[in-house]
Amino acid sequence: MRPFPTRDGRPPAPAPKPPPKALALLDALEQQVGAQLGALRDGVQPLLDSVREGLVALDPPGDGMLPSPQEQEKLRAKLTATLEEAEDVLEALQLAVKPVGRSGG
Repeated sequence: MRPFPTRDGRPPAPAPKPPPKALALLDALEQQVGAQLGALRDGVQPLLDSVREGLVALDPPGDGMLPSPQEQEKLRAKLTATLEEAEDVLEALQLAVKPVGRSGG
């Protein structure tokens, strides 16, 4: 099925390609981190940036060439280590923003 032309007769612009699912999930994670941690987000942002770089390297946008299988394996190992470190940092930062409950006793 062909798309309808615009009012002035030009063909419609192609729809923008949605971001890969992993990058969309990372975007959502970054938004949640910012909402929950506020300025403390800066403590984990370099790791999230590194995760984004790793995801893009594994799945280059457009017609970018995929890395060799050996390079993909190295990139995945590095990405896994970065994600684990980011998880640890996020847990520590979440503890820092939790209200401290005081028990009487």
